[in-house]
Amino acid sequence: MAQIDRLSSYRELTLVLVVASITRTLVRELDEMDWTLARLGGGYGRIDGAVYTTYLVVTDEVAEAEQDDFLRIFSHRPVLGPEARQWLRQWVRPAKEGTMQDVEEMEGDDEMLQELLDSLPIERRLAGLTLEQRLAGLPPAYQLLALSDEVLHGFPDEYLRSLPAEVQDAIRRRIGRPSA
Repeated sequence: MAQIDRLSSYRELTLVLVVASITRTLVRELDEMDWTLARLGGGYGRIDGAVYTTYLVVTDEVAEAEQDDFLRIFSHRPVLGPEARQWLRQWVRPAKEGTMQDVEEMEGDDEMLQELLDSLPIERRLAGLTLEQRLAGLPPAYQLLALSDEVLHGFPDEYLRSLPAEVQDAIRRRIGRPSA
């Protein structure tokens, strides 16, 4: 006998909706269906008005309230602990025979990878990259900020004035030269 056959009524079913955050779209859809959200605290809620008993779990809030680093992986919060980062690294490795799923086959893989990167110190994120790789994608004027202060001192004011204001200001602060 299937588990569903053991239910005497559909009212015995409970649904759980897990979301990273409560969005305008979710609020609008609840409103369109004449359902209401009763906040239960700590990132949990109950959705009233649906056919089935329905609960809501907001991972952004639950991860903070319960200090759950593994749940942070599925939220917009940074992953703080090494155990959760290690688990995520193991999960997102390319699939090999007998290993976990290839992360590129998963929906939301870019967000998960970005979250992992964001949780690492900048030194770890840049480790192993060549200087060219670190500067890739930066406009030439911003690449100047990678130069030493000694080299930047050698640029004439006329050249500095030709740079975007943000770059000029950063260089002038570093070399102690006031705006001309």
